[in-house]
Amino acid sequence: MESEIPVLLLAFIGAVVVYATNQIYQHRRKFRDLPGPPHSFLWGHLRILTKVAGKFPANTHLQAYLTEIAHQYDLQGIWYMDLWPFTFGLVIVTDPDLMDEMINMNQHRMFDDTLSPLIGSNVVATANGPVWKKLHNWMAPAFALSHVRTQVGLLTDQTLLLRDTFKKLAKSKSVISLEGELSKLTFDIVGRIIFNFPLYAQTKGNLDDLKMISNLVVEAMSMNPIVKLKLALKKNAIRKRVDASITDKINERLVALRDQNVVPSRKEPYSVLDLMLRDKIIESQKSKENTEFSQDEMALLVTNIKGLLLGAQGTTVDSLCFTYMMLATHPEILQKVREEHDAIFGKSVEATLQALEESPRKLEELTYSAAVLKEALRMFPIGFSMKQAKPGATVTYQGRKYPIDDDLAIILEYQHLHYNPAYYPEPDEYRPERFLGEGVPRQWFRSFSRGPRSCIGQDLAMNIMLTVLLLTVREFDLTCSGLKPNANPRASYTRLDTIFGDVIHQESLPEAKPRGGMMMKITESGYMK
Repeated sequence: MESEIPVLLLAFIGAVVVYATNQIYQHRRKFRDLPGPPHSFLWGHLRILTKVAGKFPANTHLQAYLTEIAHQYDLQGIWYMDLWPFTFGLVIVTDPDLMDEMINMNQHRMFDDTLSPLIGSNVVATANGPVWKKLHNWMAPAFALSHVRTQVGLLTDQTLLLRDTFKKLAKSKSVISLEGELSKLTFDIVGRIIFNFPLYAQTKGNLDDLKMISNLVVEAMSMNPIVKLKLALKKNAIRKRVDASITDKINERLVALRDQNVVPSRKEPYSVLDLMLRDKIIESQKSKENTEFSQDEMALLVTNIKGLLLGAQGTTVDSLCFTYMMLATHPEILQKVREEHDAIFGKSVEATLQALEESPRKLEELTYSAAVLKEALRMFPIGFSMKQAKPGATVTYQGRKYPIDDDLAIILEYQHLHYNPAYYPEPDEYRPERFLGEGVPRQWFRSFSRGPRSCIGQDLAMNIMLTVLLLTVREFDLTCSGLKPNANPRASYTRLDTIFGDVIHQESLPEAKPRGGMMMKITESGYMK
């Protein structure tokens, strides 16, 4: 009997080895004849990704790794990464025409799988099908340009609070996190648009739980089992606290609308929340009963309010941080921005505020300032889109068909496009003039994505950023603090870190954010005196 045990054990081990070998073979052979970096039967592309990641600071956003791999191996248009068994295989698309073919595809489920344990399932940025259409229908009126224009007064009032903060910081001569200050501003603006009442982040500070959720999203993407364990222990308490607070606000507003017998208008929405409650109010009036939200309905509302609050931090805050960084080192561009503000709004704060009040649409005349922002968005995109094709789907590129289904995650990789000299000559150079007139075709600029799944808040984001520049950039000089330029560039696609150091290698939190909070010192410029 004892002699049979080693034989059975050996047979079992042999069976496991055969099974594992077959699994490796079946998976790896899918990538054998596809374009990509050198492929290993044993490792796939895992070792190459690990090697490239080692060139960058810790927790650098994946887009930097993909851009570097593409440059190292001269990969163009469409190529593949085999990362089994740790995650989905990737199809990386860098050709703008191919990207346009894929913009109507569903979002890949990886996004929702990552976010749902922390924020909830079916946030508008990750949802698909009827759920996405319902959410988009709820929110779109509040973010339409026609409505965004009516919010310029709100943007101005909140930015004046930021201006007051800048004045205090200029007197104290202290180094601050620009990201932190801009996060408070954006939270107050977007919170007001969602709820139509103040959240006081700039004056009282109400961002702790929201920042903790953002950090939890990053931890959820970690492969470290210790990080995963810590995440499991703390995520429920934080999420429960945030969800309870938002649920109370939803119920309060629902009761108020019912008591006033008001059906929120889609043409002139009072708030995003009102638009979300509109269908329930109409349902109650038809049935003449105060129908309540089901558990699933309330979860969808809460999830998407959190998603809007978190999502607004990305494009607006991160892009402003990098814009100020570039303006700090390009005084000739800063001077042009100031002169444009003088020409359109007058040479004093008082004249500027009066012009904004009389004609909010004058913000749209700031074409050079908008170009300054877009050039920063080009150089520092906040991430990529991830799509999922239908079974059997293929795409044709340069006469050859390529598979894009079989659970592959399709990454529309904007950073590589934005650093491709075929589209942007001398891509390391900060040149806002690229975006004046018809200089950049729309399909080449992807920071807000494109198509029906493009950023729903892009008009609001641009107006916030223009307002912030208008009310701060003439009165204050912002200089980067603690920069440590690298002696040699870490990457082959950019040398910017030899000027700014590792701050240009964006951190994954979960979008591509400024590393280290964008530490800056603020001084009064004397320009408007």
